[in-house]
Amino acid sequence: MFWSKSSTFFEKLNYLVLLAFVSFPLLDYILRNVLSIPVLSSLWDELLLLGGLTLVALRLLFGSSGKNTQLSKTIFYVMLAGLAYLALNLTTLSYSIEGWRAVFQYMFVFFIGFYLSGRPENTKSLLSALVVIGTVIALYGIYQWLVKVPMPGEWVDAAESVKTRAFSIVGSPNALGSHMALTSAVALGLVLEEKTWLKRLLWLAAFTILTLCLVLTFSRGAWLAFAGALGIIGIIYDRRILFAGIAVALVAVLFVPAVSHRLIYLFSEEYMINSASSGRISRWFQAYDQMRNNPLFGAGLGHFGGAVAKRHYNTIYVDNYYMKTLAEMGLLGLSLFLWLIGSTLRQGYNSMKQLISPRMKFMSMGMFTAILVIVLHNGVENVFEIPYLNSYFWLLTGLLLALPFNTTQEGGPEGQ
Repeated sequence: MFWSKSSTFFEKLNYLVLLAFVSFPLLDYILRNVLSIPVLSSLWDELLLLGGLTLVALRLLFGSSGKNTQLSKTIFYVMLAGLAYLALNLTTLSYSIEGWRAVFQYMFVFFIGFYLSGRPENTKSLLSALVVIGTVIALYGIYQWLVKVPMPGEWVDAAESVKTRAFSIVGSPNALGSHMALTSAVALGLVLEEKTWLKRLLWLAAFTILTLCLVLTFSRGAWLAFAGALGIIGIIYDRRILFAGIAVALVAVLFVPAVSHRLIYLFSEEYMINSASSGRISRWFQAYDQMRNNPLFGAGLGHFGGAVAKRHYNTIYVDNYYMKTLAEMGLLGLSLFLWLIGSTLRQGYNSMKQLISPRMKFMSMGMFTAILVIVLHNGVENVFEIPYLNSYFWLLTGLLLALPFNTTQEGGPEGQ
């Protein structure tokens, strides 16, 4: 009764909370760098997460969500296993708790996306906002490249000719590359979802801006993750997407010398030597060696390869989230994490298949491709160490898994 009488109010509140998560990078930049409000600047995302979970609890207690997914249990089991890891090293418990939060905190965003999402048109509105915000961030990144904003020398190898990499407001070209790849995938879904050519052209323009900024980040990992995600979705869903992706990649490689040079250098002997001595490959072997000290349970949460370990122990960034997980949680922890990621992809794909409306399928395809981008990019970066990208991953997963339920409850968009 309580929920039904206040349903309109709570629906609007739910939407605003979801919109705040969609606006995460922009809000974070404004609160931290423009307004710089004490306490709020550093705690606003935790307060937003707490507020969202409170709304989820109210919905489950007083309303009827009509939604259920096995992924909720999988996340819960993996979180419990993570808590058990805290008991392995009580002498540095505070660091381990901080490490647990870095790994598991933003998984709660899944429940917010899954339970608070409503009608399919609300989901489309949220995805539209995500693309618009991403496009604004992309335009600033393109501007940086045009005016040749200075960058740290360690962002490129000395042998490369790249002088400027776009990083926009997020402060890292690799993070921006992951953001642009994820958002480009969502934009592509909206291009295919729209019925009118005018709206399709608008989303296509946004997609072009996003992919251009992706190129200008010169993040090879983001490029390959985007290409790999498009290739996978093209194979399992629509071969036309695969062929279009191949065509775009060929144009970029053949007609943008900086792209071809950076990719060719990736496979050069000089790169392999540098990477093995002090680059990514070297860091991956260090993570592997760290795991060998305790193969089953690893060094402990927050103890190696990520932001928490860097802050407290001055360790390296592993630049591979799976290797970082292996070092900190051992073979058992990595197996649990891969089980979670595999379950996420499997259930996301099943949700996409359940949709009847072609338009909803295209929208879900964009979300699924975006999730794939993050999964793949984590193989060469600590993408989940970036709070807003971690939030985006779990938010999109929640929205995707909820879409079949929401479509059924509303009778499907436009009578479908």
